[in-house]
Amino acid sequence: MDIPKIRKKIKDLSLERFKAEMEMLRDLSRKRLLYGSVVKKYKACGKGGCKCTRGALHGPFYYLTYKEGKKTKMIFVKKNLWEQAIKLNGNYRKWRKLRADISKTGKEILTLLDEIEKENTVSLDDIEIT
Repeated sequence: MDIPKIRKKIKDLSLERFKAEMEMLRDLSRKRLLYGSVVKKYKACGKGGCKCTRGALHGPFYYLTYKEGKKTKMIFVKKNLWEQAIKLNGNYRKWRKLRADISKTGKEILTLLDEIEKENTVSLDDIEIT
């Protein structure tokens, strides 16, 4: 890739990164985030003769799963908190996605800058005295 094309690509990536950063600052930084993942589960109670023994499981039930150190923990989410937990966890997931996108774009920009550096770097033998 030639240098003008690299500069154009860097400009486009910088604009993309700026938009993601502004979305995080303008919108998501004002919202509450719920760390982890909200998961829906169905369960069997284990009572003999219950419908769940024939495959009609009880639920849905929602749980928040998250990492604490090296362990994954799971917390039951009360029914009256389901909607709010799902919404706040959605904010968190969007935050993390944008953050990952910004990081990836930054790495792409650095790679392109390395290409420019490589293209423009000369050795002492290449320098002409003027």
